[in-house]
Amino acid sequence: MTSSPVERDRIEAVEALFDGLVRFSRALKARSGDWGHAARDLTRGDIVALGVLEARGSTRPGQMAAALNVDPSVISRQLVTLARLDLVTRGTDPEDGRAELITITPQGRERLVQAREAICLALAERLGHWDLDEIGRATAVVEDLSIHLHEPTSHTSKDSHV
Repeated sequence: MTSSPVERDRIEAVEALFDGLVRFSRALKARSGDWGHAARDLTRGDIVALGVLEARGSTRPGQMAAALNVDPSVISRQLVTLARLDLVTRGTDPEDGRAELITITPQGRERLVQAREAICLALAERLGHWDLDEIGRATAVVEDLSIHLHEPTSHTSKDSHV
């Protein structure tokens, strides 16, 4: 299948974006040590899981897994750690006594705030060369990309480029 020069240019630009996003993801992971002191015994995944609970309120483990696009076994392992640290409680869903409901505790909320503050401070230091307008533009682009990546695709094709 041949494509027009415009399509080739667009594909090449998106490939460059994809490569940049991979490097960005790796850089975030590599720099997690910058804020690790605030997280102490929490992983980046634990912090993200606490963030889901903070944003959504009491939630079933399967709903957490779906929100994070991970296998339920990942959430199950995280919940063991978070419950052991008294950062979440595991209870019965009042709407369905067979289902489990996870709730962030006040201690969990405080640990989440501490971790987010440390993350934001580290990022603010690393982005010290950006002015507030640049930070705002980057935020808008990342938000727009996130929204569009979560939308279902209109087609699936064997010829898609990844």
